[in-house]
This record gives sequence, C-alpha cells and structure tokens, in this order.
Amino acid sequence: MTAIGRKTEQTGSKPLRPARKLTTLLGATALLVGFGATVGAPTASAAAPCDYVAYTNNSSAVEKFKGTYNLKTRPAAECDNVISVPAGTTFYSWCYHWNYYKNLWVYGRIAGTDIRGWTSVANLEYQGGDVNFC
Repeated sequence: MTAIGRKTEQTGSKPLRPARKLTTLLGATALLVGFGATVGAPTASAAAPCDYVAYTNNSSAVEKFKGTYNLKTRPAAECDNVISVPAGTTFYSWCYHWNYYKNLWVYGRIAGTDIRGWTSVANLEYQGGDVNFC
C-alpha cells in the first residue's frame, strides 16, 4: 500500500499524522509550483497560440502564395487576419518560427506593399533565397 496515511509494506513506517500529512502535501505542492513552469512547458514557442512572437528581417527568401490565404497577426490559424492574399502574390519571407502547435510559419511582407504578417509555409511556393530563424 502506498497511499498517504497507510502503513507501507516496504519500510514498515507508521501512518502519517494529519499535521505531517499536510506538511508533506504542502511541500510537494510547493515543489510542483516552483518547478512546474519549466517541466513540460513549451520552449521557443509562445505560451499561447496568439501571443506575440518577435521577428526580424534577416532573410532573402522570395515565395509565392499557392492559393488565396489570410495573412495573420500571429503564427496560428485562429489569430486575427491582416489581409486576404490572392494566389500568385509574391511574399518576401523575413524569418521563420515553429508555432505553438509545432508548425512552421514565416513572417514577411507582400511585395510592392508595406503589408506584413505571418503565414504557414504550407501556403507558399519557394522561389529562391534563404530564410532564417526569427
């Protein structure tokens, strides 16, 4: 038996007293709270799908939209739209980022405009150049 307050067969220990049970429980909870933010938390990704993600123009990639897609404010489908972009539009990819869902997205600008935003790499057809991490 291993439940708190019951005698364990391995050690033969006495049942925990109520005060000791509470102290043990609070100590375990403090450890979980203290380390919980690092255990299992997403690493280089945002804490939520539409949280801000830093970007920089450090690439030279040129791509074209495969179809009509929405440019997004953040790297996830459920985030706000910037503008609907028609198929064949040239897009300058500034940098890439693995989003909250571990999908690859790029930030960039629509050619001939100052309209910028995020799109999934699945929406783009590579034309040339390099794209680097944001």
